[in-house]
Amino acid sequence: NPEIDPYIPVNYSPLTIEKKNRDKTALRDQLLLRQDFKPIVSYVGRLDAQKGVHLIRHAIFYALDQGAQFVLLGSSPDASINADFWQLKNHLNDNPDVHLELGFDEELSHLIYAGSDMMIVPSVFEPCGLTQMIALKYGTVPIVRAVGGLVDTVFDRDFSNKPIYERNGYVFHQIDHDAIESAMSRAIGLWRDFPGEFYKLLVNGMKYDYSWNHSGGKYLEIYEYIRHK
Repeated sequence: NPEIDPYIPVNYSPLTIEKKNRDKTALRDQLLLRQDFKPIVSYVGRLDAQKGVHLIRHAIFYALDQGAQFVLLGSSPDASINADFWQLKNHLNDNPDVHLELGFDEELSHLIYAGSDMMIVPSVFEPCGLTQMIALKYGTVPIVRAVGGLVDTVFDRDFSNKPIYERNGYVFHQIDHDAIESAMSRAIGLWRDFPGEFYKLLVNGMKYDYSWNHSGGKYLEIYEYIRHK
């Protein structure tokens, strides 16, 4: 919860969302990223086939091509994937717009959620998914693949049938480079060209109730409906 999180320098809420920029500055300072007017795209999680590792890798370079910065925090149980990302880290080490942190650091993960503008979750399959819900709570716009729990919690800003105030991110369907590029391009474009609309989108995510209070209410409605049939 960014309102009380002890691991981020500045706490904030939907009503004080401008304070999130100070966490973005702190994230850049800690990871030695360039202080610049650019969005930060991030990934936090495991690096494996289920999580769409080939799309994660591609997203790093696409974000840089689009004038964004990229932060990754993760590791893999697969030695070959780990080796590939260590090689990638060394290759990008002198780039001031990217930081790959291979391993896991609980405190850093909080700062990444707070300091990022967007977070990718390009899973091949995802029964539930917590990353996108944490991102939403921290006002970080999720870019997710339309699968499992991701598509149940993230509603595309441009194409969802949900009311505009419930739309909270970007969704893509195919497991290929073009699909994630399209979603990332829409997100980065909104951040750059329509910042007011981007802030409305992230506040939508912060305000939505994904707690068991909300789910429990839905279950009660179903139970009452069945009971009176």
